[in-house]
Amino acid sequence: MFVDIRNFTAQAERRTPAEMIDALNIFFTAAVDTVERHGGLVNKFLGDGLMAIFGVGANRDLHADRAVTAARALFELLAASRDELARSGWPAMTIGIGVNTGQAVVGSIGSPRRREYTAIGDTGNVAARVEGLTKQLDRTLLITDATRKRLACGYPLERLPPQTLRGKSEPLP
Repeated sequence: MFVDIRNFTAQAERRTPAEMIDALNIFFTAAVDTVERHGGLVNKFLGDGLMAIFGVGANRDLHADRAVTAARALFELLAASRDELARSGWPAMTIGIGVNTGQAVVGSIGSPRRREYTAIGDTGNVAARVEGLTKQLDRTLLITDATRKRLACGYPLERLPPQTLRGKSEPLP
């Protein structure tokens, strides 16, 4: 799962760095709790976004459901945090989320002096690209067909035509 805060650059232009940090910390604190409550792991913060992985460790079952449920919960937490975000100067924070399901290599990479635990592979790359599509398609949440096929819950879904992703040879459902 990749999550991106919308209009971050425009917000940063109008707010002090301290206001931006306050707002990011409000959101990230609640987002980490939400992802973990749904069996995921926030793998890294990416400036104004985050990457979370599901299906690792003890919470391997129903990982697609856990990811989509966590994504939906992130939208609820934004609504619940409006007053707190308003006090930090960012009352209308919005996010976009992309979810993809598949295999990845998960482990520590880097140099002997600095390692980072992460997931590597096409699955994460596609999730990041799908999150990017949320802006283009004017959607807040997009999941791939690979995720849809793994869902056990009957979420109401809108099927979109296959989408072209940068770096992919075929359009992705």
